[in-house]
Amino acid sequence: MKKNMPYILIVLSLIIGFFIKDYFDVSKTDNTEKLNNNSNIITQQFETLLIYPKKNKLPAFQLIDQFNQKFINENLEGRWNFIFSGYTNCPDVCPVTLSKMAELYKLLSAETKNKVQFIFLSVDPARDTPEHLKDYVGYFNQNFIGVSGEKSQIDPLIKSLGGIYSINQSEGEFYTVDHSSRIFIVGPQARRYGLLDSQIINKNDKEPLINDINKLINND
Repeated sequence: MKKNMPYILIVLSLIIGFFIKDYFDVSKTDNTEKLNNNSNIITQQFETLLIYPKKNKLPAFQLIDQFNQKFINENLEGRWNFIFSGYTNCPDVCPVTLSKMAELYKLLSAETKNKVQFIFLSVDPARDTPEHLKDYVGYFNQNFIGVSGEKSQIDPLIKSLGGIYSINQSEGEFYTVDHSSRIFIVGPQARRYGLLDSQIINKNDKEPLINDINKLINND
């Protein structure tokens, strides 16, 4: 019974999460949107994707994946990367978003799957060990990558992607973490490319999103 507890908790989180109307840090998608933590304007060049006009190079980072292997900038090269940041103890946003990402992944063609990576970046390394991440991301999809690392490595990366997070340490042992609910897009040259709003991934009709992903990886 104890061994199955993480999966039971995930299922309960999913049930609770589907009744949550609004996610943290989500705003309605207009043709242009200004990020809270910097002054970069991103534009909607696709039906479902928001794109940065400047494809800035990410800062050098060194994280650890769910197999306890080094995960660095080069691990992002050669594929389109869809990165969602959060933490495994998240009661709603993370399990719901990851379940929707898993639904999307299953709908992609085999050819498209070979050109993309779906990555869960934990901003709670104190609790999200590689072993814990392996069980967590594996529950949603065995092909998903889970990574985390030192705060000194996470913070510059999150900032460069256009995200934010805050650990509520005053809450004690069972603290929560406020974090961006967007999915960050990083291109095959390991440069930030754009964003996917969680409202889009949460829609049942994923055909427009799949069309945009195919357009992105085949024509850009």
